[in-house]
Amino acid sequence: MRALPRPSSSLAIPRRSLLAALPMLGLASHAFAQPVAAAPPPAPAPALAPALSAAQREIAIAAVNAAETHGLERRRLAPDAAPDEVVQALLDYAHDVHVGRLAPADFLREWGVRPAPYDPRADFAAAVAMDRLSAWLDGLPPPYAGYAALRRGLAAYRAMGASGGWGRVPAGPAFGLGDKSPRSTALRARLAIEDPALDPKGASFDEGLQQAVARAQRRFGLKPDGVVTSETLAALNQPVGQRILQIIANLERWRWLPPTMPATRLQVNSGAAIVTLFQDDAPVLSMKAVSGRVGDETPMLFSAIHSVVLNPPWNVPSSIATKELWPKETKTPGYLARNGFVTIKTDDGGVRLQQKAGPKSALGRYKFDFDNPYGVYLHDTPTQSTFSRYGRQASHGCVRLEKPRALAEALLAGAPQWTPEAIQAAVDKGDTVRARLPQSVPVFIFYWTAFASPDGTMNFRSDPYNWDSLLLQRIGVLGGPGA
Repeated sequence: MRALPRPSSSLAIPRRSLLAALPMLGLASHAFAQPVAAAPPPAPAPALAPALSAAQREIAIAAVNAAETHGLERRRLAPDAAPDEVVQALLDYAHDVHVGRLAPADFLREWGVRPAPYDPRADFAAAVAMDRLSAWLDGLPPPYAGYAALRRGLAAYRAMGASGGWGRVPAGPAFGLGDKSPRSTALRARLAIEDPALDPKGASFDEGLQQAVARAQRRFGLKPDGVVTSETLAALNQPVGQRILQIIANLERWRWLPPTMPATRLQVNSGAAIVTLFQDDAPVLSMKAVSGRVGDETPMLFSAIHSVVLNPPWNVPSSIATKELWPKETKTPGYLARNGFVTIKTDDGGVRLQQKAGPKSALGRYKFDFDNPYGVYLHDTPTQSTFSRYGRQASHGCVRLEKPRALAEALLAGAPQWTPEAIQAAVDKGDTVRARLPQSVPVFIFYWTAFASPDGTMNFRSDPYNWDSLLLQRIGVLGGPGA
């Protein structure tokens, strides 16, 4: 675990401020007034931190020694550890559990959700002075049920790992109800480790095992048909250590969230391709989505939806026009006209493509606008078949919605002129109309690949963007490529 910069760094409090604060910190001012000897070289400056009482020292050591329960680096402080070691370890822990371990320069551009810088020394000193060290430490981790559930999941999967984890189910063709091969025996043993509802006894693929397979498929975001396909087999055969790493990566991302979330908000999970609308902190509408494909990843971001565009035209980005649409026109002349595309002259004398509003529009009938530097938004789509897939990362970066009409009605519910009937009438008329929300609704696009159901059951996804692995490498939990 890296140490926080010492007070001599750019994060230091000015020396004059430190001297004024010394009585509160319990340090003598004359310690900083002694002349520096020319020889031998001066000893390192003492740590500018308050002295801990015996009780506070126990609290500090316990917190540091429990850091691994948050997915942080394991560290063990001995009861007789030096005072400076205890304080520095606690400061490191406080920083990492509050805002994470990723250096600002290591965020990808697409990781637009970033915590504010945090230097815990002032808060630490105040907590010690007011004898509120426990309360301060308790308030450092993300205050969300999802984070607490992941911590419980981390403990459970580490316990599974300590007990030997699980064996692999042998490769082979898809199999299901009625199978009596050794693969069914291995499958039962594998599932029983995660699923307490499954009877671990038995050798055949009976209805109980079929139901357990379906439960596992739901946890992995797969079609819950109870048949062990290649996709199901791949998910089952992920080792327990990989699941632990996924949880650690997701715990890290939780620390990037703001300290409070609006009670009314729209949450998008691009990793699982799910959208959920919350009102009064309770989910009221959930739907499948299609998020960005690899190479066009949907960014993580915070913003606010301010309007719904009914019958939106699509102003085609030049990159998509160049790579995809103009080649189709060259290969099949008339493709653009048949699909509602027109050319529009630009100020520099060039042309750009626009797809007119209508049944063929790639944006469908609804577009949800919010400000962001990535040019992405949420929208309807005429292509419904993608929603039936397991891996729904297939867009150019925007988020396609399974139930756009229901979302539009919910967001515009407070606008008297935009009743459900009025919305449908405007859509049917076909004109492009911008419907302003009566109040902007915060939207959070995040990337979750490990999360808990309301009953505490852990769910995992496949890390489609490889962002789990990249994050773990950048915080030093995994070695880099080839390591």
